[in-house]
Amino acid sequence: MLERPVAAGRTTSRTRPRQRPVLAAGALVTREHPTRGTEVVIVHRKRYDDWSLPKGKLEAGESLPACAVREVQEETGVSIRLGSPLDQVTYDRGAGLKRVDWWSGSVVSAVGRAPDHEVDVVSWLPLKAALSRLTFEHDRFLVQQQLTQPVTTPLVIVRHAKAMDRKDWSRKDAARPINSRGRRQARLLIPMLAAYGAERLVSSTSARCISTLMPYAHHRELRVETYGQLSEEEGTSDAKGVARLVTRIRNQAAADHLPTVICVHRPVLPHVLEALDMVPTSLVTGEFLVAHLTGDGEVHALERHRPQA
Repeated sequence: MLERPVAAGRTTSRTRPRQRPVLAAGALVTREHPTRGTEVVIVHRKRYDDWSLPKGKLEAGESLPACAVREVQEETGVSIRLGSPLDQVTYDRGAGLKRVDWWSGSVVSAVGRAPDHEVDVVSWLPLKAALSRLTFEHDRFLVQQQLTQPVTTPLVIVRHAKAMDRKDWSRKDAARPINSRGRRQARLLIPMLAAYGAERLVSSTSARCISTLMPYAHHRELRVETYGQLSEEEGTSDAKGVARLVTRIRNQAAADHLPTVICVHRPVLPHVLEALDMVPTSLVTGEFLVAHLTGDGEVHALERHRPQA
């Protein structure tokens, strides 16, 4: 498995190394203010009387990226798009270990949030003020880490959802549909792709790839672009054709800052990864890679996720 970047030495747990931690996710969300420069949103938790970055525990069946987006919205009223992954922090919370996966985040929209028993103050502060106000050292580290991150655009590479077995399908393979498990995987991809703000959807011409993206396409009212070069029939033996298409898609995504998804087949995946100068790897059905592209199209960071179906 390709790991998200994790800075060495940032794990703060001191005991029970074999204990399974409680999983959580959060985001360091910034915005540009016309006079105060870059600001960070932080929250005051009444119960603990501390200032922290927004985060929260994973819900049953939820992915970590979707959790990060949901928790930020619930704690701050700010809807975000995830950027590059930041540090993964594990610490002892007294009752056991807690592991928090972190991302940078950019603002999509924001609404006012009434104080409640969890968060009573939401504050946007300039970087220096935020560093001074934050209670925990690992939160301050994340702010410093964010300062070193380039602006990136997510390019998501998805292997299509689970399809009907070939032996049970008598018509053209390109028309072979996804099965009930595949339909569930496709539905679960909705909040996962939404977490990265996917705006362009690219697919093989095969039904199983198109069907994998359709639930998200309907949710966001987007169209799915289809290309025969990405199909198993054409792309498997045409590495150069796949590379030309993927390179064009990558360059467009990076230049236009347009979060993009490409849905492909297992035999075509190696050609896609080679075109992106990425290490060869395999994906199970419904699993995806997120390549965070810099302005020149280089891969700055890489993640791997799958829907829990």
